[in-house]
Amino acid sequence: MALTLRKKLYLSFSAIIALFVATVILSAYLSGRMVELTNESGESGKRMEVLQRLNLFARAANDNGAHYLLAPGYLEADYDSRFSSNVRYVNAELKRLTETTSDKQGLAQIQRFKEMWADYVTDKRRTMALKIQGEAEQAREAYAKDSFDPIAFALHAFFKNEQARVVRNNREIRDSGKLILKVNYTMAGSAFALSLLIAYLLSNYLVHRIRLLKSSAQKVAEGDLQVADLSFRGRDELRELAEAFNRMTHSLRTVIDSNAFLTQISSRDPLTGIPNRRCYDETLEREWRRLAQEAKPLSLILFDIDYFKRYNDHYGHQAGDECLKQVAAIVQEQVGPGEMAARYGGEEFVVLLPDQDQADAFRAASRIQEALAARRIPHVRSEVSDMVTVSIGVSTAPAHELEHPHLLLFEADQALYAAKESGRNRIRLYAPADAGQGGGEPS
Repeated sequence: MALTLRKKLYLSFSAIIALFVATVILSAYLSGRMVELTNESGESGKRMEVLQRLNLFARAANDNGAHYLLAPGYLEADYDSRFSSNVRYVNAELKRLTETTSDKQGLAQIQRFKEMWADYVTDKRRTMALKIQGEAEQAREAYAKDSFDPIAFALHAFFKNEQARVVRNNREIRDSGKLILKVNYTMAGSAFALSLLIAYLLSNYLVHRIRLLKSSAQKVAEGDLQVADLSFRGRDELRELAEAFNRMTHSLRTVIDSNAFLTQISSRDPLTGIPNRRCYDETLEREWRRLAQEAKPLSLILFDIDYFKRYNDHYGHQAGDECLKQVAAIVQEQVGPGEMAARYGGEEFVVLLPDQDQADAFRAASRIQEALAARRIPHVRSEVSDMVTVSIGVSTAPAHELEHPHLLLFEADQALYAAKESGRNRIRLYAPADAGQGGGEPS
């Protein structure tokens, strides 16, 4: 069964609480047992006190009976009274002893003593009566013959049992006290160890997952949305958080991909697939600022297809579109890293060459012209060739000397016009003499 983090914490704390409850219950039971044994020992002590008094009164009765037989006549009544009082005391103590005794063996011993004591008292009364009848000597001999010790010994076993019970109870009380200490120490130690174990396991469980979440969140914050999905076992809150994090990263990736796709669409020419004028304008501005800081040159190639209007009129606009696509593909193949070819508009194309001087730009223009000639795209309506050709204008300037990057495009446009005026299908490097030219007949 999957447990939430809250339930795991509840179960962990419940286990610790259960240990403490078990300790309290066991300690309470042992303490109750100690109280019970202490009370029992107290009752045994009371019974032993009764036995001691009973034994004292019984012996006093035995002695007073003997004194009665030896005493002169004027003291006989006193000793007889004492004997009777001692007998009453013994009977009272026997009653008290019976009332405080509950075990069958003890009651049986008490009953045996009662019977022996009753017989003893009856016999002693009979013997003492012989003196009244004038047979004092015979009475004294009979009284001396009957020993009191067997009667007194009848409760000796009862006394020993009570002593043994007290000793046993005291030992059990000591053992229970030691057991309570041991249980308390053991349970407290177990609870402490369990608390440490639970804290260790939960901290590792939590810290490991929190670190994974933190690491993934940092990557996302740094822009890396290709983080691996987090997968936590169980069905707790951390797994729910990980799943929410995964959904968030997926949503972000979808948004970023959509934005990137929209950006790409907005910066690409829909017909040829190469960068459009908007992308060219942004790149020109960015490269001009960068190169101006580094005092490096910036070159620009601007060209259009010769007699392209005639091409469309003769072959049709669909063929014209295919021609533009082929020219765009040829130009795209000729640009290197850091360079950019774009469709400027209609049949005009532009190539941006950062950190390249005029000679580099001329070589790039020549490669474009040669590649197009090698492709041999037919153009029977052209006045300069039976194949598609281009007129190219090239402009170069140190970026930091340009007041605005569009001045470079203006110069390239002047050079392109001069190339057309010179017969088309050629490359013209911008020269100050080209300034002021522009416009021209349609392509």
